[in-house]
Amino acid sequence: MPRRLRLGLFWVATSFVASGAARGADEPLRIETYVEIVLRSHPASQAALALEGSAAAEARGARLFPDPTLELSLGEGRSATDSSVRKTETGIALSQVIPWFPARAAGIEAADHAAEARRAEASATRWGLVIDARLAFFRLLEARALSEVARATEADARSLLDLVSRRASLGETREVDRIKARVEWLKQLRELRSAEREADAAEAALRTLASSPLPKPLVLGGELPGPAVAADSLRETDAARLVGSPEMLRARAEAARAASLLTSARRSRLPDLGLSLFGVKELDRDAYGASVGVVLPLWNARRGDIARAGAESQFRTAEAGRIRLALLTAVETRRRDVDTSAAQVATLMSDLLPSAAESLRLARLLFEEGETSLLDLLDAQRTAREARREEIRARFELSVALSELQRLLGPDDATSPTTPRGDTK
Repeated sequence: MPRRLRLGLFWVATSFVASGAARGADEPLRIETYVEIVLRSHPASQAALALEGSAAAEARGARLFPDPTLELSLGEGRSATDSSVRKTETGIALSQVIPWFPARAAGIEAADHAAEARRAEASATRWGLVIDARLAFFRLLEARALSEVARATEADARSLLDLVSRRASLGETREVDRIKARVEWLKQLRELRSAEREADAAEAALRTLASSPLPKPLVLGGELPGPAVAADSLRETDAARLVGSPEMLRARAEAARAASLLTSARRSRLPDLGLSLFGVKELDRDAYGASVGVVLPLWNARRGDIARAGAESQFRTAEAGRIRLALLTAVETRRRDVDTSAAQVATLMSDLLPSAAESLRLARLLFEEGETSLLDLLDAQRTAREARREEIRARFELSVALSELQRLLGPDDATSPTTPRGDTK
């Protein structure tokens, strides 16, 4: 292939890859994708994987058979009848402890429950990271939405200042109105800069949590949840949903492990069986044989171990019940927060926002016609602006309430406020 043709194909391929990368950078980052990025790169995910590996090792180690014991001896003996006769003496013994199988089965069961507790802890770690990622994403959506409101408000104030300035120069309005319009514009400019700083801080927090590079500029897809998502989250009962709570799973696994350890301690009153095979080569004889050894439970009988295991089992069972009641109380509080926030958002979106927008439209129309004062227009602008900001903040509070409710209920929740309904840049 000619060199010039190869160079041409190289530049075409390079341009194609670059254009594809640019298109990928322009695609909006949605909350599901962001959560996947955080789970893939955050150190807490590695900790969760380590806990799962520890759980697997716990279950596997309990099933291993005890290692045998090998004893070797080497010495030199002298004959009792003739001291000049010397000979090397050797000995070998191989011992194996055979566990009492009912006690071994209870120990394996206890190890399995301990593994379940560690897996529940890993699930809690991963699920907490998912909730934190969602909250960071919602926080940036809120900050950018407030920044957009501040930008639009500043543009309106600047437009009003231009209009009043032209009227003042023509003598159609007073100079004091121009001063008021300028003061209003300066206020909105200050609020815009503050909102932009908040948005930058929220984006920095989101990038930090991701623990991996994100595209610049960062375009987000989706919007804050509305009342419909809150209604979906209240469909199932707390008792049914609480089954998947990582904290509840861990408490129940600890209680089951304590019960299995109590069973193991009780069954261990019957001793393990020790078997030994030995061979001895001495000065005057060679001996081979086998031996059996057991521990007789006469004085101890593991009474102390059984008492401690029984107390621990009672404590873990009571602790699991306490955690369940505490979770039910916390879930009820979170549900009330979700219901309250959803009602506020519904009221704002259906009543307050349309009324404020219509009031602003009429006030601007009347001001342009000279039938109302600048103060009336400024008041209508403030009302519309505050209504929009209140709606954004209420939807963010709703997202926080939903996320905290899901943090308690666990990752089995199918209703998630991550459904995109539009793009927010």
